[in-house]
Amino acid sequence: MKKLNLPLIVLVIAILAMMAFIYPSLPSERNNANPPQERVASPFPENVTKIFENCCFDCHSDASSNEKALAKMNLSKWNDLSAAKKVGRLQDIQDILNKGDMPPAKYAAKYPDRVPNKEQKDIIIKWAEDESNKLLGN
Repeated sequence: MKKLNLPLIVLVIAILAMMAFIYPSLPSERNNANPPQERVASPFPENVTKIFENCCFDCHSDASSNEKALAKMNLSKWNDLSAAKKVGRLQDIQDILNKGDMPPAKYAAKYPDRVPNKEQKDIIIKWAEDESNKLLGN
């Protein structure tokens, strides 16, 4: 058996030690270190959530970069609002849908499939009325 070369062994150990600091875990271990979180439950009824996801969340959720729309209403922050603020926002939702002010015409022209139809508007308006009454204790 040939005599092992001591400098070569030291070099290999040094390289392995450096790799341990540079790559502390294998890629597969890193991917599983923070597994995907379960989706947070929506504060809205399922039928309302589906409409919001299709028609409103593009501009009025944390996923949006539309600062102007987010300043008016961020549906992702709904649970952070006080009961009084929710009642005000619910009234705003009703007023805006009844007037046909949402979505803006420019957005509606570009994404016609994102415009709520009459049935969807009625569902949201009814929910907003019922939710307001609950919050007000009626």
